[in-house]
Amino acid sequence: MPHYHNNILVVTYDELVPKFYKSVNSLKATVYRSEKRGYGIKKLTRGHNNGKSLIVVDSLPPYICEYFLGKANFHILEQYFAIDSGAVEFFQNYKFDDGTYLDEDKQDLYVGNASVLSAIWKLKIARETEIINKGHRPKRIWESLLKDTQTFQTRLIDKYELQCNLPENCRRFQTVAQKFLEHGYSSLVSKKFKNKNAIKVTDQTGILLESLFATQNHKPTPTEIYKDYDAFLAGYIEVVNNNTGEIYNPKEFAKLSKATITNYLANWESKIGTYALRSGDRQKFMEQFSIPHQMKQGVFAGSIISVDDVCLPIEYAKGQRPWFYLAYDINAECITTWVYGKSKEGIITEFYQQMVRNYTEWELPLPAELEAESSLNSSFKDTFLREGNMFQHVRIEANKARAKRIERFNKDWRYHYMKKLKGFRARPHARSEANQPGPEKAEIVPYEKIIEAALTAIQEFNNSPHSKEPELSKWEYFLQKQNPRAKAINYRGIIPYLGHTRKSSCNVGQVKLQSNKFLLGNDGEIATGEDLIKLMNVIEGEDISIKWLDDNDYNVMKAYAYIGDKFICELLPKPNYHRAIEDQTPEDIAARTLMSKYAMSIEGFANKRRKSIDKVTIIDTNTRPKKTDFKIRELHEKTPIQFIESSEIQPLHDSCEFNDDLNTYESPIKQSLADRF
Repeated sequence: MPHYHNNILVVTYDELVPKFYKSVNSLKATVYRSEKRGYGIKKLTRGHNNGKSLIVVDSLPPYICEYFLGKANFHILEQYFAIDSGAVEFFQNYKFDDGTYLDEDKQDLYVGNASVLSAIWKLKIARETEIINKGHRPKRIWESLLKDTQTFQTRLIDKYELQCNLPENCRRFQTVAQKFLEHGYSSLVSKKFKNKNAIKVTDQTGILLESLFATQNHKPTPTEIYKDYDAFLAGYIEVVNNNTGEIYNPKEFAKLSKATITNYLANWESKIGTYALRSGDRQKFMEQFSIPHQMKQGVFAGSIISVDDVCLPIEYAKGQRPWFYLAYDINAECITTWVYGKSKEGIITEFYQQMVRNYTEWELPLPAELEAESSLNSSFKDTFLREGNMFQHVRIEANKARAKRIERFNKDWRYHYMKKLKGFRARPHARSEANQPGPEKAEIVPYEKIIEAALTAIQEFNNSPHSKEPELSKWEYFLQKQNPRAKAINYRGIIPYLGHTRKSSCNVGQVKLQSNKFLLGNDGEIATGEDLIKLMNVIEGEDISIKWLDDNDYNVMKAYAYIGDKFICELLPKPNYHRAIEDQTPEDIAARTLMSKYAMSIEGFANKRRKSIDKVTIIDTNTRPKKTDFKIRELHEKTPIQFIESSEIQPLHDSCEFNDDLNTYESPIKQSLADRF
């Protein structure tokens, strides 16, 4: 007798042979052909029922089904019915004009309707063929098909867990079946579902409601908008478009209920526009209407850093809290730069200066990419934050907290480290109860103690295990996993904007800076030979501007010489070495050699220039008479020297003479000192 196996009615081979099939082999051959064709008799198991195979009763021919089930339990449509897989796929993916999909119960209903109609058309063809073959004319076919559909409802629910709601009127039933044959699955979807023509709020009405809701001086509620709209229709108020000057005509708008207006303004499509105008908190608006990207964490340190400021939740005076500005290496998960102060004024410039100092001290290249907030960084996007200067890639987000990875670190730092400190002030509206204020009153903590605690927290954080490689600390990961494609620090693109400036001059190839002497060079090497001479032709004796940046020990880290705004060369520390030969190291010898080359380049050039100069003689061929119009009065009014002639007065010496032209004393004979006196 038929029995159920896993809720499926089945029979054995013994129950079919020899009553319906001559032999077991004949039955097996029929089953094999059905398996090859993909339809027909279906075998459920292969010998798992005590060695006996089971055949599904519903897959047997109708006359065999009638024998086992009885005429009352067998339905003619079962011979043609099957769940339409094409209908399942179609209604799952069916989309209305507004982009929504069918509910699951509607999908099942339409799949049932489509499957029954497909079976009805197959039954109609078979029934008409049988009638014609018997020599009769088909009559009242659709009435019989409608009756078959109605009597199949119970079987459809019990066996296939589907329903259908095809019309019970014969003419309407035939019309639906004809449309299904001509237009396919889409003809079954009711027009009352999501029909755009049935929407009460038209595009014009929606624009008016959203304008009233979002552009007034105050923030009205949907109830107020309903009252304003009702007063507008009644003519009590006028609405004017500020952009076009148009006065809206109430006759062009339909009356709407309070529920309709409220539901429309609460619709996501309307809210995303109106809330963008009404919202005063950009962060909350972004949480509601902006979806963040999901990104994978990279491998190499130095690929990207995220920077932001954070106000520590501890007060050092009433209402006063310290500020930190931090740089977070996303892949290494560690803090690489930190500066702090009592306000944010000037902290951003100091922060980027400190970043250059740190990476130079660690002998590492600067990160390739920067992500930062716009409030403090946007003013530098055309200077050192221009792509290619300090970083290869720069992304500045306009008040978009979720776009910066450091926001997560700030949260962890706040609640995992700073929360444990004395004087911690919790946010009054924190989501988690554990992060809300407790009964204790927060105390005032000295500024130095807060800074010490914050720096200790950064130190502990950097020494904690890395999430991907716990055997390494975050700091070890940062040092060992640097990006091999990173570029060297572009000091020339940084120091003109972040460095210090002073006036100076170049004297014999030397420039004084910070009580030290610097020589001319480029690319980190002191210039010699022709390169040095070219630089000295430009810079020697000129007034120059020196732009430099100091390191963490306040020594000159990098310095450049400019004339006006024009870059000339790099300034490098003058080499020094021990005077005594016995004290000199290999480094001293290298410094002495380099200094000798530098000095000889200048001396050699001087000799070369000296030898290139030829001796010349000047012959004055100017025969024009000299004009004596200009005279110095003091020379011409001076009384000449007069000599008194007297026989009583003897000359000093017979050989002495006076030069009348020069009015000076001359002695033709060189006498001894004794003769002259």
